[in-house]
Amino acid sequence: MSVKQDLHRLVDELGEADAREALDYLRWLKQETESLTEEELARVRAGEAEIARGEYTVLETPTRNA
Repeated sequence: MSVKQDLHRLVDELGEADAREALDYLRWLKQETESLTEEELARVRAGEAEIARGEYTVLETPTRNA
């Protein structure tokens, strides 16, 4: 069975509310993906360079004594 055939079979088994949710999700998947602007991409690269240089802070979660 192909992937699309399997998908069709699963959709046929969904109730109306779940089918609506699946449809919304599939429409979201089909949309064009957003691209980063040049400025955003530069900021990501700058952050990656900082991490590579060890310039970062680790936030630790306090432990609870039971």
